[in-house]
Amino acid sequence: MIKLMTAGVAASTLVITAALAGCGSDESSSPSSTSTTTSAAPTSAAPTTSAAAQPSDYSNLLIKPTDIAVAGDTFSLTQTLPVSNPGGIEGVFTNQNASRKVDDTIYVYPDAAAASQALDQSAKAIPELSVKSPPEPVDVGTGGQMAVGPSPDGSKAKGILMFTQGRVFAVLELESNPDDPIHPDFLVDLGKKQDTAIVAGLPS
Repeated sequence: MIKLMTAGVAASTLVITAALAGCGSDESSSPSSTSTTTSAAPTSAAPTTSAAAQPSDYSNLLIKPTDIAVAGDTFSLTQTLPVSNPGGIEGVFTNQNASRKVDDTIYVYPDAAAASQALDQSAKAIPELSVKSPPEPVDVGTGGQMAVGPSPDGSKAKGILMFTQGRVFAVLELESNPDDPIHPDFLVDLGKKQDTAIVAGLPS
């Protein structure tokens, strides 16, 4: 099993838009090892008056590759995608042989209530669309929810952690080979680093 600071993790394309497709979202992204689709934030929780933000506005909210501390692995930020509604950014990090990925998506809502609504709706769909186990509360940010286990089809080891911090809804989704499971402590540690980056970098 992957141990904190001793092995790595990976992520598929963010599941959130697919999870909320039935709740008013116009776009969805399917899990993919190359993450080529553009993320769209859950629209059901975002007022239609919210303005789309440019990716550069929020790039400082993402974790850094050096935050993904894994012995024997070097992670790089391999792709950055804009979130058009309500605004935000997605970063895809991969290790040197692309066997482990971290998909980190930041949704910036007009207020904390909208971010909390997006979290509540998205957490319900985790067992069906991301990790084949129900999420459990975790002490990261506000309302943190985490699930670790195989993907629904059993082809990948997966981990997902979502939480809010003020008006931000953050999702970390990790993916690796099925014989390279994700350790919950690693995901919690990474989530706390992401929470810290949001607190430090969120523009007023």
